Amino acid sequence: MQGGVMMLLELIDIYKGYGIPGSRSFRPVLYGLNWRLDAGKRVGIVGPSGSGKTTFLNLAGALDRPDSGEVVFNGKQVTSFSDTEMAWFRNRELGFVFQQHHLLPQCTLWENVLLPVLAAKKKADVSDKAWAEYLLKKTGIWEQRNQKPAELSGGECQRTAVVRALINRPELLLADEPTGALDEKNAAILSELLTGLSREEGIALVTVTHEPELAAMMDEVYLLHEGRATKQN
Repeated sequence: MQGGVMMLLELIDIYKGYGIPGSRSFRPVLYGLNWRLDAGKRVGIVGPSGSGKTTFLNLAGALDRPDSGEVVFNGKQVTSFSDTEMAWFRNRELGFVFQQHHLLPQCTLWENVLLPVLAAKKKADVSDKAWAEYLLKKTGIWEQRNQKPAELSGGECQRTAVVRALINRPELLLADEPTGALDEKNAAILSELLTGLSREEGIALVTVTHEPELAAMMDEVYLLHEGRATKQN
């Protein structure tokens, strides 16, 4: 905690590459990266293709492990977790929104948003359903709750993905190019939605984006370049 602000996430001396270390094919992506995120902060990650933005997000979200270094979340060393502990951590502590919504086509919107709850405790209780209803109404898709993804627009599917990401009340929402597959109007709606929900619910938001409009809505923006993150504003 610094100046009364609680640190939520810290990446310490992170190294990550792909291929066989020492071989000609090995490609370092992040090297010596140090970065921290305070609770409730909204941060954009920008950089050219191949700079490691998705790798960065995957490490921050415990979807991958660094070659060396530590990922610390709320004082817990995530890098020391077993695979089972990592899966539980991701489901309970984090929310994810990707460029593609990844909704299950055979399930209704309502069923899709409650899936993370069922993964954790097998049955959604009254408070889970009330929270889902609140979020669906907040995002403007309550009336579509009994429809399946094929019956929804791209924007509606992506809003559903946001609700699903928030259903377990995470402290951190990670978004990888969340507006990349949307038209300009729906991209603007989703950008407002992500930043507004983050602010209102006190949820930290880290989003990788190529969209200047979305990056401009963040509290801070970091440029990933040559394996390190540099603050831009």
